[in-house]
Amino acid sequence: MAQTTEGSGTDSAQTRSGKLDEIVVTARRREENVQSTPIAVSAFGAEALEERNMQSSSDLTNFVPNVQFDNAASESGGGASSQISIRGIGQTDYVVTVEPGVGVYMDGVYVGKSMGSLLDTVDIERIEVLRGPQGTLFGKNTIGGAIQLFSKRPTSTLEAGAELTTGSYNRFDAKGYISGPLADTVRLRLSGAYQSRDGFVKRTTPDGEPTGERQGNMNRLSGRLVLEADLSDNLMATLALDATRIREQTPGSILLKANDEDGLPYLFALGVPGGVCLPEAGDSRFDNPYCYNSQYVTDLDSKRTATSGPNQSDTDVKGGSIVLDWSGGAVDLKSITAYRDVQVDIGQDLYSSPYFFGTIEQDIDWTQFSQEFQASGDFADGRLSYVAGLFYSHEKATQYFPVDLLLVQFLSGGKVRNDSYAAFGQFTYEATDALSLTLGARYTIDERRFNPGLQKLVGYDYDPTLEIPGFVNVIDGAFGAPGSPLFPAGWYKRTSKSFTPMITASYDFTPDVMGYASYSKGFKGGGFTMRYFPAVVPEPGTDPDDIISYAGPEKASAFEVGLKSELFDRRLRLNVAAFYTDYKDIQVTYVIDPDGEGPIGEFVPVLANAGTAHIKGIEVETSFVPTEWLRIDGSLGYIDAKYVSFTEDALANFPNAESLSLPNTPKWTAHVGATLTMFDNDSGHLFARGDYSYRSGQYKEFSNEPSLYQEAYGLLGASMTYEAASRAWQLTVGGTNLTDETYIVSGETSSEYTRGFVSRPREWYASVKFSF
Repeated sequence: MAQTTEGSGTDSAQTRSGKLDEIVVTARRREENVQSTPIAVSAFGAEALEERNMQSSSDLTNFVPNVQFDNAASESGGGASSQISIRGIGQTDYVVTVEPGVGVYMDGVYVGKSMGSLLDTVDIERIEVLRGPQGTLFGKNTIGGAIQLFSKRPTSTLEAGAELTTGSYNRFDAKGYISGPLADTVRLRLSGAYQSRDGFVKRTTPDGEPTGERQGNMNRLSGRLVLEADLSDNLMATLALDATRIREQTPGSILLKANDEDGLPYLFALGVPGGVCLPEAGDSRFDNPYCYNSQYVTDLDSKRTATSGPNQSDTDVKGGSIVLDWSGGAVDLKSITAYRDVQVDIGQDLYSSPYFFGTIEQDIDWTQFSQEFQASGDFADGRLSYVAGLFYSHEKATQYFPVDLLLVQFLSGGKVRNDSYAAFGQFTYEATDALSLTLGARYTIDERRFNPGLQKLVGYDYDPTLEIPGFVNVIDGAFGAPGSPLFPAGWYKRTSKSFTPMITASYDFTPDVMGYASYSKGFKGGGFTMRYFPAVVPEPGTDPDDIISYAGPEKASAFEVGLKSELFDRRLRLNVAAFYTDYKDIQVTYVIDPDGEGPIGEFVPVLANAGTAHIKGIEVETSFVPTEWLRIDGSLGYIDAKYVSFTEDALANFPNAESLSLPNTPKWTAHVGATLTMFDNDSGHLFARGDYSYRSGQYKEFSNEPSLYQEAYGLLGASMTYEAASRAWQLTVGGTNLTDETYIVSGETSSEYTRGFVSRPREWYASVKFSF
């Protein structure tokens, strides 16, 4: 957890006083000590992020109990996408019709979709991770929890800094900032960063020779401007602008399974002359490069793929917000007006074969406007405090989703128009000096619209990466004429209303020990199935609105008890939370055979409410400063998550569903880290940091595909930093994944193939930082 200097809201790399410093968070929309906040929350300040070498928000997965934060959503192909699960609740799909299960906030602004939600930590002041439903203050899509990132603020004196980093895979990072006053009442902070490194998954020819192309690189340019102006003695305006430009290859993916006895691979084999690729050809087909089968499957450790199709992941993210803060004594008012724009252009190959290929592209344009008003304050000599507000958001998106298979091509995707309205309030009453009661509620109206009118059958062109002489497309014309719509055009609308209350009681047993119990509810917005193939043609007289596939909102009710303590003269911090969650109407993305007994196989992903689960667990977080030169941090998480019921449709597609495990939900997560000071005197400051994180086995998608089961693994990172006595410069050398563990970050599966996105290998880095 972050250390913050008492009252300042900034953290220190080392607790030089020999005691733990206060941690200030805004988990309840007001600043308060984390030890008096009756919520399971972890916080990391700027120097804590730097010590742990946390380069992006996804690195939180190594340090926070019961959090799984994957830096590439399955099938997404990049796009700064993520899939996040907290306490077993999250999402694995990235398309614009599917809502996330964990809310991501940047300076109080909600980031509404998976694409563009992977944020770097450049010039970040603090990150907070709130676990459990946050439906009252944060609203929809925080059913699993919320993650808040806060930018560094402009300073009242002139400051500047720069940092250069080199390392493995030709890594080169450059970061810099300048901050200070423009006038007596105006302050500015400008920061920027460039981050690059080579890809680590090699593309090869069919005989295993490298082609020179790679996947999994980094190439990002970002900038942020924050301008503060004191418009009057009690009114401040803050303008924040940010932009990120990403020009990368697709994430490193490995083919883990290939099946030539079903679906399109089997139809492809029928078209290869002489039947040499059919199962009847026997083992000889596994040596024929024309055939699509397990000959292209490789181990994760191989870091290679025979993919030869597109290799592009371009993303542009832009955002802006204006915040007005008015302080009026008993009442403080805040207005947050924000706009975000995410544009994605991705091309990738699914099947990892140079002859039989399946290319998907993503052309996504998503924008979001949001407005929030907050009122906060206290009455009764400070014994009654409150925060209340109104929220509105409007988002629109277009997702062109071309699917270019060797045998058939079609255009998927659609247009989205969504509106969300909410009113909320939360009140805390200090009944006695020791007992506090909190009551809150939020009412949300969610309107979702989807138009699949752009979806159509494109054609049956045979245009392979490498041509097979004499090949015949055996399904030419089988799914209708080119240009045929895949689903009737039109705007389809669904409206949901949700009431999400919470109640909490906390009690200070001593000035340093607080216990609490809470009940809270949350919900995740509904979503339309985006992908259709083959064409869905309603029976005469049937209203398409009656058959369009839609999954209603998820719901969760959570009970939590916790204990927060600081012992031994603030040398030991020990926080414990136990929870039970009733998780209903779970939205699941799984693949089905759309034409029943037809030739396609399990190929098309659908979104559906599949069932109910009960989730219980415990979390422990601790920090210990036994001496001035040593600090130890640790956490432990345990989850027991079980499905308890399923819908008939889910059981029809997955008869064994009740025996499945929730995806992205390792039973155990743990972390231990230490900061060791060698010296801190007139010669400077030398300290070392080491971190080890562990997570037990987990499945990466709903159906529990065996090849996407990630066994237990642990990650080790370490660094050493020297800071000059003048504090003007510092030098750091370190390494990540020092034991060179290989693991699945995310993955996708069908009856035809399974593909996993693989972790980065062991890497070293060295950085030098200057302050002016």
